[in-house]
Order: sequence, then C-alpha cells, then structure tokens
Amino acid sequence: MDQTTAQALFESGACLVILDTPTGIEFGIDLDTWETGPLFKGLKMIPPGIHYIHYSALNGEKQPGMRSGFFHNFSPREAIILANVVAKRWCQETEDLVAVNEEDTERIRQNIRDLDKGLGAYQTGENNQTYTQWQQLTCKITPKLLHEVLPPHGCFSSATGSAYEDEEMAAVLKKLKQQAPAMAEQGVSAAELQSIIDAEPTADCASTDRFNFTPINIRHSFPPHATPDELRRFSKDKSWLLRSILQSRTCEDILGEFQLAFLVILVGQNFCGIEHWKRILHLVLGSAEVLGDARVVETVVVPVLRCFMSQLRVCPHEFVASVLEQDNFVAEILQEFVLNVYESGGGLDPEIARLRAVLKMFDWVLPEGQQLQTKADEEEGEYAPQVVDL
Repeated sequence: MDQTTAQALFESGACLVILDTPTGIEFGIDLDTWETGPLFKGLKMIPPGIHYIHYSALNGEKQPGMRSGFFHNFSPREAIILANVVAKRWCQETEDLVAVNEEDTERIRQNIRDLDKGLGAYQTGENNQTYTQWQQLTCKITPKLLHEVLPPHGCFSSATGSAYEDEEMAAVLKKLKQQAPAMAEQGVSAAELQSIIDAEPTADCASTDRFNFTPINIRHSFPPHATPDELRRFSKDKSWLLRSILQSRTCEDILGEFQLAFLVILVGQNFCGIEHWKRILHLVLGSAEVLGDARVVETVVVPVLRCFMSQLRVCPHEFVASVLEQDNFVAEILQEFVLNVYESGGGLDPEIARLRAVLKMFDWVLPEGQQLQTKADEEEGEYAPQVVDL
C-alpha cells in the first residue's frame, strides 16, 4: 500500500485504541485473530460500519480461554478508546476491558497520531477477501437490531445466556419429575430426588447478560385451537408460524437475526447463536405453503437461502464438521426444502442449483430428479402423516 492510500485510509477510517494491553493475548476484529505483541495499542483504518471486536487470555500452552467481545458500529474518522462504551483499558485481574476516565479518553483523541506505530491496520486490500466476506455476513445487521438483541453495550462472552437455555433447563427438570416414580422404586427418597432437582442450574432471567432473540417455538408451529388437519399440516409445514412471526417482525429483522446468530457462534463462540440460527433456518426453509406466495419468497425465503450460502462459503471445514453436521439437522432441512420446491413447481431451480454448487465444498449431496419424485410419492403414499382421532 502506497503512502497516499495509507494516509487517506487513516483519515477516513476509524481507530480502536486499547490501553495497557498485555503481550500474548488473543485479539481480533471480525474474522481475523492475532496474538498481541509488546507494542500493540489497537487498530486503525477500520472501515465504517458494524464490526465485532473479540479477545481472550492465553494460558501457558497458548490455548485461549473464554472469548469475550462486543459489536460496534464505527463511524468515519471515529476514534474509539475502549471503555464505558467509548473508552476501556485491559484489566489484568479480570482479563477484560474496563472503563477509562473521560480525561484520558480526550487526551488520547487529541494525540491519536502518537499511537500510530502501535495501531495495526485493518486489512482491506484487493488481495484480502476477509473484509468483503464480513460485509456479506453483516449486510442485514443494523445498529437497532444489535441494541435489541445483544446485552448492554453490545458486549457478550462465550458464557452469555438466552431463553433457549431456559427451555433446556425446563425440559431437564420435567424429565426428572417424570422419572420420580421409577427412581423411588429404585430406592431414591423424595428428599434425594429434590436435592437432584435443586442441583440443576436455574436460569437467571433478571440477568442483563442475555441475548434477546425473537422467540421461535419451532415445535408449536400451528395456530391456537387448531383442527386435527391444521395440526397435521403445520406441525411439519412451518408456514403458519412464519406468517405469525412476520406480523411482529419485519423481513429485515429475520435476516438480521439470522446473520447475527451465525456470527455469535462462528466468531463469538457462544452456542446460543447456533440454536437460534437453526430455528430460523428451519422456520424459513421448512415452510412449504409460503412457496406459493411470491412476496414472501422474494423477501424472506430467497434472501435467507442466499445468506446461508454466504455463511457456508466462509465456514472452516472443521466448523462444519463439529457444529453444522451435528445431529444431521442441516442436511435434513435442506432435503426437505428441495423437496418442497420440487413439489411447488420448481420456481426456485436457479437458487437450488447455486445451493448444490456450494454444498459440493463439503461433499453434501441433495436429492434430485427421480430421487425427488420418489420422496414426493412417499409423502403422498403410505408414509404420509396421518390424522388420528383420539
């Protein structure tokens, strides 16, 4: 990069300054991560827009601990001296960023050029694809959405919770109570059973360290007072639930949350993200009836599918193997989606062709041709869901 270009980027880009950063912590922005050196003071030339700053301490074997981080919407020529939303410094005791007083913040703003040698440059060159990928992964995320979904100041860690953990805890407690009679027969007393239940972690719903994703109860995807036929149709087809959510959330909200949830797991290393991401994927690609609604297809289905393909393109193969291929969920949803498209008349064939090309990167194969017809026949034949009168 020549001096003129570098000067222009320094003037227009934002700066991120971190005080007292120790040598040898893991620090990163967006999809990039480094180990800090003795001169590290932060970053410069950060393009305007939404970025994710993340960091974690390293142990003696250079293994990172729990990751913490925050999203921030950088403005042109903005100097962010981390703390108190505006300024922070590294705290060795807590291994986190803490507030810097306003006097120090202003002093650093006035002397930002003095820190230039300690500020690493955000990589945006023509040969660097990371920034382009980041733009694709965040194009639907807005500052408003970040404020609604994330804990205060956009900060979260690998341990930040969500309502999905509450559901899991409730399910565990329900199962324990259902097993109470069998456990009693095995000699477990009521007091011992209660102590087991009490030992289960409880959700701290009053905590501010929680994600506030839009609730998606994917198992209850049918209308209130549903008829037996509606129960059958909408337990499998998520169209009613999708339309219901679209009454309170916009298409852009759903797309933004889909992107944000993916980044929460991919770079934030928090598994609350993957649960919400899977539910949105199931909600949208598992909706067969809406494939006949051109408006919903154009504003929700196709954009979510394209976001999904963009996400897969940046996924390391080990991430796909350890996260996305777990319990075969993604493969099953995609197979259901291509079958729904086939049965609806194939209006999304060009998008399906692009999807097949992306999936080849991971040796995933979707049914096609006669395989789709066979599956469609099974859906209509003896394997079709049945309504049972009770």
